Amino acid sequence: MDQFAIHRIAEAAQVDALLVDQRSEHSFVFADTARVSDRDDLLPGLIGMLFAAGEKHLFVERWDAVNHIVQPEWTKLSKWDEAKLSVETLLDMTTGMDSDLALAGNIGHSHTYEPVILEKLVEILETQTAQPIDEILASWLRDPLGIEPEHCQLIWDEQTSRWRLSASMDAIHQLGIAMLDAALFDGSYLMAMREPAQSSSPHFRLLWWNDCRALLEERGIAPPSSVPGDLLVATLSGRECLAISGELDLALTISAPGQPTEPHLALELLASPLLWEALS
Repeated sequence: MDQFAIHRIAEAAQVDALLVDQRSEHSFVFADTARVSDRDDLLPGLIGMLFAAGEKHLFVERWDAVNHIVQPEWTKLSKWDEAKLSVETLLDMTTGMDSDLALAGNIGHSHTYEPVILEKLVEILETQTAQPIDEILASWLRDPLGIEPEHCQLIWDEQTSRWRLSASMDAIHQLGIAMLDAALFDGSYLMAMREPAQSSSPHFRLLWWNDCRALLEERGIAPPSSVPGDLLVATLSGRECLAISGELDLALTISAPGQPTEPHLALELLASPLLWEALS
Protein backbone atom coordinates (compact mmCIF):
# COMPACT_ATOMS: atom_id res chain seq x y z
CA MET A 1 0.00 0.00 0.00
CA ASP A 2 1.42 3.37 -1.05
CA GLN A 3 0.17 5.58 1.78
CA PHE A 4 1.64 8.77 0.34
CA ALA A 5 -0.16 8.22 -2.95
CA ILE A 6 -3.44 7.44 -1.17
CA HIS A 7 -3.10 10.62 0.90
CA ARG A 8 -2.68 12.69 -2.26
CA ILE A 9 -5.70 10.97 -3.83
CA ALA A 10 -7.84 11.68 -0.73
CA GLU A 11 -6.81 15.34 -0.72
CA ALA A 12 -7.50 15.75 -4.42
CA ALA A 13 -10.94 14.11 -4.09
CA GLN A 14 -11.76 16.32 -1.08
CA VAL A 15 -13.14 13.40 0.90
CA ASP A 16 -14.35 13.94 4.45
CA ALA A 17 -12.82 10.66 5.63
CA LEU A 18 -10.95 7.74 4.09
CA LEU A 19 -9.90 4.60 5.95
CA VAL A 20 -7.94 1.71 4.44
CA ASP A 21 -6.82 -1.61 5.92
CA GLN A 22 -5.01 -4.07 3.69
CA ARG A 23 -3.18 -7.33 4.36
CA SER A 24 -2.87 -6.50 8.04
CA GLU A 25 -0.65 -3.53 7.23
CA HIS A 26 -0.79 -0.43 9.39
CA SER A 27 -4.09 1.22 8.55
CA PHE A 28 -4.33 4.45 6.61
CA VAL A 29 -6.60 7.14 8.05
CA PHE A 30 -7.41 10.50 6.46
CA ALA A 31 -9.30 13.32 8.21
CA ASP A 32 -11.85 13.04 11.04
CA THR A 33 -13.07 9.45 11.32
CA ALA A 34 -14.44 9.64 14.88
CA ARG A 35 -17.13 12.25 14.16
CA VAL A 36 -20.61 10.83 14.61
CA SER A 37 -23.13 11.76 11.93
CA ASP A 38 -26.11 10.39 10.01
CA ARG A 39 -24.84 7.63 7.72
CA ASP A 40 -28.06 6.70 5.93
CA ASP A 41 -26.08 5.84 2.79
CA LEU A 42 -24.72 2.88 4.77
CA LEU A 43 -27.97 1.86 6.51
CA PRO A 44 -28.90 -0.95 4.06
CA GLY A 45 -25.40 -2.41 4.29
CA LEU A 46 -25.56 -2.47 8.09
CA ILE A 47 -28.94 -4.21 8.08
CA GLY A 48 -27.49 -6.75 5.65
CA MET A 49 -24.67 -7.38 8.13
CA LEU A 50 -27.19 -7.90 10.94
CA PHE A 51 -28.91 -10.63 8.92
CA ALA A 52 -25.54 -12.26 8.23
CA ALA A 53 -24.94 -12.28 11.99
CA GLY A 54 -28.53 -13.40 12.62
CA GLU A 55 -28.00 -16.54 10.55
CA LYS A 56 -24.84 -17.33 12.51
CA HIS A 57 -26.81 -16.98 15.76
CA LEU A 58 -29.60 -19.17 14.29
CA PHE A 59 -32.32 -16.56 14.80
CA VAL A 60 -33.28 -16.11 11.16
CA GLU A 61 -32.69 -17.75 7.78
CA ARG A 62 -32.96 -15.87 4.52
CA TRP A 63 -35.35 -18.40 2.97
CA ASP A 64 -37.85 -18.05 5.86
CA ALA A 65 -41.33 -16.96 4.79
CA VAL A 66 -41.97 -13.42 6.00
CA ASN A 67 -45.58 -14.23 6.98
CA HIS A 68 -44.33 -16.99 9.27
CA ILE A 69 -42.57 -14.28 11.30
CA VAL A 70 -44.69 -11.11 11.15
CA GLN A 71 -48.43 -10.53 11.12
CA PRO A 72 -49.84 -11.36 7.66
CA GLU A 73 -51.68 -8.84 5.47
CA TRP A 74 -49.01 -6.17 5.94
CA THR A 75 -49.01 -5.44 2.21
CA LYS A 76 -51.63 -4.63 -0.42
CA LEU A 77 -50.81 -7.87 -2.24
CA SER A 78 -53.21 -10.74 -2.54
CA LYS A 79 -52.79 -13.40 0.15
CA TRP A 80 -51.34 -15.70 -2.51
CA ASP A 81 -48.73 -13.16 -3.62
CA GLU A 82 -47.86 -12.06 -0.09
CA ALA A 83 -47.16 -15.69 0.81
CA LYS A 84 -44.40 -15.69 -1.83
CA LEU A 85 -42.32 -13.13 0.09
CA SER A 86 -39.28 -14.55 1.85
CA VAL A 87 -36.67 -12.76 3.95
CA GLU A 88 -34.33 -13.10 0.98
CA THR A 89 -36.89 -11.40 -1.29
CA LEU A 90 -36.85 -8.40 1.03
CA LEU A 91 -33.05 -8.38 1.34
CA ASP A 92 -32.68 -8.42 -2.45
CA MET A 93 -35.39 -5.73 -2.78
CA THR A 94 -37.23 -7.94 -5.27
CA THR A 95 -40.64 -7.72 -3.62
CA GLY A 96 -42.25 -6.45 -6.81
CA MET A 97 -43.97 -3.77 -4.70
CA ASP A 98 -44.01 0.02 -4.79
CA SER A 99 -43.69 2.39 -1.82
CA ASP A 100 -47.37 1.78 -0.96
CA LEU A 101 -46.67 -1.97 -0.78
CA ALA A 102 -48.88 -2.62 -3.81
CA LEU A 103 -47.94 -4.94 -6.65
CA ALA A 104 -45.83 -3.14 -9.26
CA GLY A 105 -43.74 -5.92 -10.82
CA ASN A 106 -42.76 -9.56 -10.61
CA ILE A 107 -42.23 -10.87 -7.09
CA GLY A 108 -38.78 -12.39 -6.75
CA HIS A 109 -37.46 -10.67 -9.88
CA SER A 110 -38.37 -6.97 -10.21
CA HIS A 111 -35.78 -4.97 -8.25
CA THR A 112 -36.89 -1.67 -6.73
CA TYR A 113 -35.23 -0.17 -3.66
CA GLU A 114 -37.99 0.84 -1.22
CA PRO A 115 -36.96 2.24 2.20
CA VAL A 116 -40.17 0.91 3.76
CA ILE A 117 -38.79 -2.62 3.30
CA LEU A 118 -35.95 -1.81 5.71
CA GLU A 119 -38.57 -1.21 8.42
CA LYS A 120 -40.01 -4.67 7.85
CA LEU A 121 -36.54 -6.23 7.97
CA VAL A 122 -35.87 -4.57 11.32
CA GLU A 123 -39.25 -5.85 12.55
CA ILE A 124 -38.28 -9.37 11.48
CA LEU A 125 -35.06 -9.22 13.53
CA GLU A 126 -36.86 -7.79 16.56
CA THR A 127 -39.61 -10.42 16.34
CA GLN A 128 -37.21 -13.35 15.99
CA THR A 129 -34.99 -12.24 18.88
CA ALA A 130 -37.63 -10.58 21.10
CA GLN A 131 -35.18 -7.70 21.47
CA PRO A 132 -35.12 -4.08 20.26
CA ILE A 133 -32.86 -3.49 17.29
CA ASP A 134 -30.24 -1.49 19.19
CA GLU A 135 -29.76 -4.37 21.66
CA ILE A 136 -29.37 -6.74 18.72
CA LEU A 137 -26.79 -4.42 17.16
CA ALA A 138 -24.92 -4.26 20.47
CA SER A 139 -24.96 -8.01 21.12
CA TRP A 140 -24.00 -9.17 17.62
CA LEU A 141 -21.67 -6.43 16.38
CA ARG A 142 -20.91 -3.47 18.64
CA ASP A 143 -19.87 -5.25 21.83
CA PRO A 144 -17.70 -7.95 20.18
CA LEU A 145 -15.80 -5.20 18.34
CA GLY A 146 -15.57 -2.82 21.29
CA ILE A 147 -17.51 -0.07 19.51
CA GLU A 148 -19.00 2.60 21.79
CA PRO A 149 -22.83 2.75 21.60
CA GLU A 150 -22.94 6.35 20.40
CA HIS A 151 -20.57 5.50 17.53
CA CYS A 152 -22.99 3.07 15.87
CA GLN A 153 -26.71 3.05 16.59
CA LEU A 154 -30.03 2.75 14.81
CA ILE A 155 -32.46 5.53 15.69
CA TRP A 156 -36.15 5.70 14.82
CA ASP A 157 -36.97 9.11 13.32
CA GLU A 158 -40.53 10.06 14.26
CA GLN A 159 -40.65 12.89 11.71
CA THR A 160 -39.81 10.74 8.71
CA SER A 161 -41.04 7.40 10.11
CA ARG A 162 -37.73 5.88 9.05
CA TRP A 163 -34.75 4.25 10.69
CA ARG A 164 -31.56 6.31 10.68
CA LEU A 165 -27.99 5.13 11.15
CA SER A 166 -25.95 7.38 13.42
CA ALA A 167 -22.31 6.35 13.33
CA SER A 168 -18.67 7.32 13.01
CA MET A 169 -16.75 6.23 9.94
CA ASP A 170 -14.25 4.51 12.24
CA ALA A 171 -17.04 2.27 13.58
CA ILE A 172 -18.26 1.52 10.05
CA HIS A 173 -14.70 0.62 9.06
CA GLN A 174 -14.36 -1.78 11.99
CA LEU A 175 -17.49 -3.56 10.75
CA GLY A 176 -15.88 -3.86 7.32
CA ILE A 177 -12.75 -5.43 8.79
CA ALA A 178 -14.98 -7.83 10.73
CA MET A 179 -16.60 -8.91 7.46
CA LEU A 180 -13.16 -9.77 6.10
CA ASP A 181 -12.42 -11.81 9.23
CA ALA A 182 -15.91 -13.37 8.96
CA ALA A 183 -15.92 -14.48 12.61
CA LEU A 184 -19.15 -12.64 13.47
CA PHE A 185 -21.11 -13.74 10.40
CA ASP A 186 -22.53 -16.88 8.81
CA GLY A 187 -20.11 -18.13 6.16
CA SER A 188 -22.76 -19.34 3.71
CA TYR A 189 -24.49 -15.96 3.92
CA LEU A 190 -21.25 -14.14 3.04
CA MET A 191 -20.77 -16.51 0.10
CA ALA A 192 -24.34 -15.88 -1.07
CA MET A 193 -23.65 -12.13 -1.08
CA ARG A 194 -21.19 -12.70 -3.92
CA GLU A 195 -23.66 -14.60 -6.09
CA PRO A 196 -25.70 -12.77 -8.75
CA ALA A 197 -29.26 -12.11 -7.62
CA GLN A 198 -32.03 -13.72 -9.65
CA SER A 199 -33.49 -10.32 -10.40
CA SER A 200 -33.62 -7.39 -12.79
CA SER A 201 -30.60 -6.01 -10.88
CA PRO A 202 -28.36 -9.07 -10.43
CA HIS A 203 -25.50 -7.10 -8.89
CA PHE A 204 -27.61 -6.02 -5.85
CA ARG A 205 -27.55 -8.94 -3.42
CA LEU A 206 -28.64 -9.08 0.23
CA LEU A 207 -28.52 -5.26 0.54
CA TRP A 208 -24.96 -5.03 -0.87
CA TRP A 209 -23.60 -4.48 -4.39
CA ASN A 210 -21.44 -7.41 -5.51
CA ASP A 211 -20.35 -6.14 -8.93
CA CYS A 212 -18.66 -2.77 -8.51
CA ARG A 213 -18.09 -2.32 -12.23
CA ALA A 214 -21.78 -2.83 -12.98
CA LEU A 215 -22.68 -0.45 -10.14
CA LEU A 216 -20.38 2.26 -11.49
CA GLU A 217 -21.77 1.86 -15.00
CA GLU A 218 -25.32 2.07 -13.65
CA ARG A 219 -24.44 5.44 -12.05
CA GLY A 220 -22.86 6.71 -15.27
CA ILE A 221 -19.27 6.31 -14.05
CA ALA A 222 -16.65 4.60 -16.21
CA PRO A 223 -15.18 1.66 -14.24
CA PRO A 224 -11.44 0.96 -14.44
CA SER A 225 -10.27 -2.56 -15.23
CA SER A 226 -8.27 -2.53 -11.99
CA VAL A 227 -11.36 -2.71 -9.72
CA PRO A 228 -11.23 -6.11 -7.94
CA GLY A 229 -13.82 -8.49 -9.32
CA ASP A 230 -14.85 -9.61 -5.83
CA LEU A 231 -15.35 -6.11 -4.38
CA LEU A 232 -18.47 -5.86 -2.21
CA VAL A 233 -19.86 -2.35 -1.76
CA ALA A 234 -22.37 -1.01 0.75
CA THR A 235 -23.88 2.30 -0.36
CA LEU A 236 -27.16 3.90 -1.32
CA SER A 237 -26.48 7.11 -3.21
CA GLY A 238 -22.73 6.65 -3.64
CA ARG A 239 -21.89 9.60 -1.41
CA GLU A 240 -20.44 7.29 1.24
CA CYS A 241 -19.45 3.65 1.02
CA LEU A 242 -17.91 0.66 2.73
CA ALA A 243 -16.09 -1.70 0.37
CA ILE A 244 -14.33 -5.00 1.04
CA SER A 245 -12.29 -7.36 -1.12
CA GLY A 246 -11.11 -10.80 -0.03
CA GLU A 247 -8.81 -10.94 -3.06
CA LEU A 248 -6.87 -7.90 -1.81
CA ASP A 249 -7.64 -8.52 1.89
CA LEU A 250 -8.95 -4.96 1.82
CA ALA A 251 -11.44 -2.87 3.79
CA LEU A 252 -12.07 0.62 2.43
CA THR A 253 -14.38 3.25 3.92
CA ILE A 254 -15.10 6.58 2.23
CA SER A 255 -17.17 9.56 3.39
CA ALA A 256 -17.95 12.72 1.46
CA PRO A 257 -18.21 16.19 3.05
CA GLY A 258 -21.58 17.81 3.75
CA GLN A 259 -21.51 19.55 0.36
CA PRO A 260 -19.55 17.16 -1.85
CA THR A 261 -18.09 18.30 -5.15
CA GLU A 262 -19.53 15.14 -6.75
CA PRO A 263 -22.92 13.61 -5.82
CA HIS A 264 -21.39 10.12 -6.04
CA LEU A 265 -18.03 11.09 -4.51
CA ALA A 266 -17.32 7.72 -2.86
CA LEU A 267 -18.08 5.83 -6.07
CA GLU A 268 -16.03 8.32 -8.09
CA LEU A 269 -13.08 7.49 -5.85
CA LEU A 270 -13.65 3.74 -6.33
CA ALA A 271 -13.47 4.43 -10.07
CA SER A 272 -10.03 6.01 -9.78
CA PRO A 273 -7.30 3.88 -11.41
CA LEU A 274 -4.78 5.76 -9.26
CA LEU A 275 -6.42 4.43 -6.10
CA TRP A 276 -6.14 0.80 -7.20
CA GLU A 277 -2.58 1.37 -8.38
CA ALA A 278 -1.72 2.67 -4.90
CA LEU A 279 -3.37 -0.39 -3.33
CA SER A 280 -1.76 -2.97 -5.63
